[in-house]
This record gives sequence, C-alpha cells and structure tokens, in this order.
Amino acid sequence: MGRQKQNKPRRPAGGTFLVRDALDADIPGLCAVMPEAFGLMGGAAWADPDYVAQGLESCAAGLSGRQRIKVAVEGSRVAGGSHSGLALADDGQTAHTQLGVIHGIAVRSDLRRRGAASALLTACEDYLVDEGARVMLAEVRPRSVGFFAARGYETVPGPALVIPTTAGTYVHRQSTPTTALMWKSVSAAVRLEGTAMVGLLDT
Repeated sequence: MGRQKQNKPRRPAGGTFLVRDALDADIPGLCAVMPEAFGLMGGAAWADPDYVAQGLESCAAGLSGRQRIKVAVEGSRVAGGSHSGLALADDGQTAHTQLGVIHGIAVRSDLRRRGAASALLTACEDYLVDEGARVMLAEVRPRSVGFFAARGYETVPGPALVIPTTAGTYVHRQSTPTTALMWKSVSAAVRLEGTAMVGLLDT
C-alpha cells in the first residue's frame, strides 16, 4: 500500500528506542497508545485502525508528505507514537511552512520515563525543521507542561496565538480550556508580544 514516505530511522544516543516513520504493521500499536496523546482533543478516533490507516495515507499524499506519524519501537513493540506536521491554513491544504505543529505524543504507561517521549519530540522537531519550520507549536495537557518546558517550550499567555507568516496570518487556538498553548523558536528573531508572535516575516 502507498503509505507515508519513509525518513531514515534514528536511535538517540544512549537510547533503547528506535524512532522511525510509522508503517502499516504499527497500526495496532498506534491504536493502543495514541488516543491518550489527544485526550479531550479528539483522541477517540485514534483507536480506530481505519482512521490510523487513513492518516498514514494522507501523510503520503497530502502536502508532498509534510506530515508525519512516527513510532518509537523497542524490538518489535511500539512503545509510543507521535503526529506532527506543518500548520495548515483554513483551506486544509495550504501550509504555513514556517510553523510546525506537534499534534500529539504518547508513550505506553509501562515504558515511560525511559526517553521515548523525548526521542519522539526530537524526531518531530528535526523533521519539521527540515521542512522549513522556524517555530514549533503544541497544545499541551497540564501534566505535560513540565516536559515541554524542559525542552525549551514557553507557555502562551492566552487561549489563542496570532502568528503573521509569509503565507498569511495563522491563529493557533486552544481546543479546550484545560490545555496550554506552548511554542519554541529556532530563530532568535521570533518573539511574543502579548498573544501575537512577531519576527517570522523577517526570517
């Protein structure tokens, strides 16, 4: 079947997990772990193998493959998964190529605190930077704020973040009041002014 294009697998230094793009064979493992990544933000759909299969197809076909579903594996076992991609305009097709979105990261409860989540986040960021992203965005549940903050993400002081980019203005919103919007820049020119991000038009 035609699934998402494959990036080279990578094993973080000192890590036991191999991170790579997801394959059809990983669908049961993704269905078991990914619903928790999204919680109140539409996670139930990830328990459906057909939904995940369609996601793999869309990663292969849409936007020249500029979305990725990745897995962290230990041997043949899926330890965790992630979904990331470039931010999309309201038409669902036009990409804001300067903005990368971490849609969700999840790790099996019995395999946490062993580096899988960090490895998945690093792989997402590396992929998005390769696609041209200069800012990473994430909507984070309260228990994950510390994890993202330790990796350089800052909390947005409001329910929405307005970002002028070379592709137009993008608005990154909370989907539920219990989450936090967080961001991280790979460009020193980018900064927050209240709930607006400035500087991307200069990079």
